[in-house]
Amino acid sequence: MDEETRRKFYPTSVLVTAPDIIFFWVARMIIAGLEFKPGKSDRNENNIPFRHVYFTGLIRDKLGRKMSKSLGNSPDPLELIEKYGADGLRFGLMRIAPSGQDIRFDEKQIEEGRNFATKLWNVARLRQMHGPNSAEPKIDNTQLSIYAIEVLSRLNETIDAIDAAYRDYQFNAVAQRLYDFVWSDYCDWFVEAAKTEIFSEDEAKKKCTLATMDFVLSAIFRLLHPFMPHITEELWFLLGFGKGSIQFAAPPQKIALDDVTDVPAKRELVSAIYRTVQAGRNLRAESKQPSNKKIGFILRTEEKLISGELPTLTRLLNAEDVKLDREYHAPAGNPVAVTPLGEIFLAIAAADRARQRERLDKEIAKIEDELRTAENKLKNKSFVDRAPAAVKITLCRSIFAPRFWKNSFSSGV
Repeated sequence: MDEETRRKFYPTSVLVTAPDIIFFWVARMIIAGLEFKPGKSDRNENNIPFRHVYFTGLIRDKLGRKMSKSLGNSPDPLELIEKYGADGLRFGLMRIAPSGQDIRFDEKQIEEGRNFATKLWNVARLRQMHGPNSAEPKIDNTQLSIYAIEVLSRLNETIDAIDAAYRDYQFNAVAQRLYDFVWSDYCDWFVEAAKTEIFSEDEAKKKCTLATMDFVLSAIFRLLHPFMPHITEELWFLLGFGKGSIQFAAPPQKIALDDVTDVPAKRELVSAIYRTVQAGRNLRAESKQPSNKKIGFILRTEEKLISGELPTLTRLLNAEDVKLDREYHAPAGNPVAVTPLGEIFLAIAAADRARQRERLDKEIAKIEDELRTAENKLKNKSFVDRAPAAVKITLCRSIFAPRFWKNSFSSGV
C-alpha cells in the first residue's frame, strides 16, 4: 500500500472518544498542548495533539436509558456473537451508529447484520457453482450486457460515495451504502438478470458475465473488510481472489467505461426494465397471485429495444411469458400498471378472473363493515365528546377512504 493510499484510509492525528468528555479530556488536552508547547517547535500547529476528533455514539436501551450493570439492561456481546456472529454484530451496529448520536439498541438490527452476512455467503457460493474464479478478471467492454454496465456504473458511484463518507468519518453511511449496493444493485437485480446469460449457449457473453461478477465481488469483499473481517477473509480465499490475506489487498479502483458506447442510454433502458419489473411484481401482489406461480404478462409498448431483453424481463418477473402487443385491448377490470416501457397487464384466465371477483367482493364487504362501525361511533355523542381529536380524524378518514376504495373495487374485475 503506497503512502497516499495509507493516508487516505488511515489518517493520523485522530482522537476517538465519547461526546460526554469533550470538556473533561478533549479540550484540556488541546489547551495543554498550546500552553506548554511540548512539541518540536514553538509554533502552535506543531503542538496540537490531534487534528480530528471523532465522537462515537452512546448505546442506550429501547427506553433511552444508558446501559449499565446496575440496571441490567446491557446485552452480553459474547451471547450476541454466538447468536448472530461477530461480523453480523459489527455490521449491524455500524449501520445504526451515526457520529456523535445516541443509539437505541435493538436486536433486530443485529439480526439484519447476520442476514446480510448470509446473503453475502450465498451469492459467493452461487458464483462458485459456475466454474473457477479469476484473481484478476479481465472484462471485455465490447461484450458487456446492459445489466453489467449498470452494475459496474453503480459500483463506481459506490466507491466515490464511500470515499466521500470516509473523509467525513461517516462510517454508518459507508455501511449503509455497501448494504444497499450488495443487497439491491448486485444481488436482487444484477445476479438475477445475469442468470439469463450464464445459462445461455453464448460462451463469450457467459464468460464476460462471470468476469463481471468476479470483478464486483472482489471489490465488495475489499470494501466490506473493515466492517466484516471474518467472512470477507473466508470468501476471499474460497473464491481465490488473492494469494495473500485480503487485509493486504489494495482498495478497489473504479473501472473505466469510456470506451463503451452510449452508456447513459443503456443505463436508462436498464432503469426502465427494472421499474417495469417492480410494477409487474406489484400487480401480482395486489391481485394476490403467489410469487412462485408462473403467470403471463402483456406489455403494450412502442419500445423496439425491449424485444431483445424479453428473456431477462421474463426471468425477473418469474413469468410464464411476456408478450409484446402494441395494439392490446384489455378486458374491463384487468389489472394494469403504467411503466416507463408502456402499460403492463396481467394475463388472467377466466377461472382466475372469477376468483378475483370473489376476492374483491369480500374486500368490499369488509370495507362496508368498517364503514358502518366508524359511522356508528361518530353518531354516538358521548363517544365524540370524550374521544381525542386524533381518534376523530382517524375515524373520519376511515369513512371517506373506504368509500373511495369501494368504488374502485366495484369497477374492478
